Amino acid sequence: MRASRGGVDREESHRVVIIGSGVGGSITAFRLARAGVDNLVLERGRRWPITPGGGTFPWFPSLDKRLLWLDRAVPVPPRLPWPVSTLGSLTASVLPRSTGLLDVMAHRNLTVVCGAGVGGGTLTYGAILPQPGPDAFHRVFPAGIDHEELDRLHFPRARRRLRAAPFPDDLLSHPRYRTNKLWHTALVEAGLPAEKVVSGFDFDVIRAELTGTRRPSATIGQYLFTGCDSGAKLSVDRTYLAEAEATGRTVVRPLHNVTDISQHHDGRYHVDVEHLDVHGRVLEHIRVVCDRLVLAAGGVHTPRMLVTARATGALPRLNEFVGTQWGTNGDQMPVLVDNSHPAGAHQGGPPAHLARNHDDTAMITHGGLSRPAGTRVLVCPGIGIPDRFGQWTHCPLTGTAHLWWERGSDTTAHRDVLDLMRRTAPNTGPDGATLLDPFAAHPLVLHPLGGAVIGKATDLHGRLHGHPGLYCLDSALMPGSTAAVNPALTIAAIVEHCLDHIMSDFTG
Repeated sequence: MRASRGGVDREESHRVVIIGSGVGGSITAFRLARAGVDNLVLERGRRWPITPGGGTFPWFPSLDKRLLWLDRAVPVPPRLPWPVSTLGSLTASVLPRSTGLLDVMAHRNLTVVCGAGVGGGTLTYGAILPQPGPDAFHRVFPAGIDHEELDRLHFPRARRRLRAAPFPDDLLSHPRYRTNKLWHTALVEAGLPAEKVVSGFDFDVIRAELTGTRRPSATIGQYLFTGCDSGAKLSVDRTYLAEAEATGRTVVRPLHNVTDISQHHDGRYHVDVEHLDVHGRVLEHIRVVCDRLVLAAGGVHTPRMLVTARATGALPRLNEFVGTQWGTNGDQMPVLVDNSHPAGAHQGGPPAHLARNHDDTAMITHGGLSRPAGTRVLVCPGIGIPDRFGQWTHCPLTGTAHLWWERGSDTTAHRDVLDLMRRTAPNTGPDGATLLDPFAAHPLVLHPLGGAVIGKATDLHGRLHGHPGLYCLDSALMPGSTAAVNPALTIAAIVEHCLDHIMSDFTG
């Protein structure tokens, strides 16, 4: 459809608009709906409904046209381990234009992977939900965020609403979890506390996979970088957002890609949207006008939109901190090649145990994507705390936002994670385990954070300075790190905390 004069086919008005349906957007929609406030959620990606027959998601690393978001060709360094070695060939291929599941952002110093779809990054994440230690939390977050309150109120609430559960002991006896059991033994022998992983999985569905009554997905490693066909992974479209929609107060619009945001002279916000089909073709251009606007598009797209709006005069009063303190969450991806045990069948997820160092500034888990059949490779994700951060800026020549991030910004996180791994697998050599670090020179970032940091770009409750009625309630609030843990639970707790304090802005 061709746009009418002025570039807009139609205009509509809403009380509250939320951009993004990941953790922050879904929690905001849920809380507003429960309070009786109508809200509209704009999501650029499609819905991915779980069906009894499976087949909802592309399987990694297939050449399925549903895998990548809108044909972005992304250079990835060569000679990477399974499963990410195929990312380069996938993204170098010319795939049919599609509103796919993975949005991969190329940068000369790193590669960032985001989820795209109703549920945001929780469609593609590992659903690992650890809580940061208090000392590490205080090191990262501003003093005005009360960790004791979060620990007492918001972390437990978020776990409950995400339907999080600890890994059950009975699964460790199954052959699909043999490497999990070996990992636990290695942690104990290394003298590291083996902490039970709490994750967003329905373990009854995991058991159904193992008995053959559900199509195997998580139990053969098909749940990270992609969805989980069995429905074992509880992405937020099936928890917070589903409950919000059930009230009738929340309307979710998939395939609605926001291109511009601005504030009109009357104080209301204008959101320009492309309504797409599944191939990425624009069906219509819509202008959505609202009284309150919540940005929850994630740690790439929220800061990108904000720095662009500030530079172009669309949101001119955003302060100097917008775009700053963007970080990788200290993501690391070391790999163990286990020569001490024979290659075997597929091994499953999610992981059962994690380990932290003495001051909670580094964490490692076993296999977000576990050992594939016929190999001895174990991908062992780790997280530390970055040394330095990047920044989003706007280039007037290209009219787009750009990320500046310098090599070496995660040196301490890299060192701490590798130190933990060496303690876990000290016996290297032909008969032991070989520790590889294929992403040392070019990090793979699965948890982009920051760019609208709480207490700097916003107040301590997510209100962006300079523009009343404008909020950031997502991973962009995080100060480049969530204190050496996977970020989803901390994002959820912080957003719950913010909404406790600002609900009167929406209901008053």
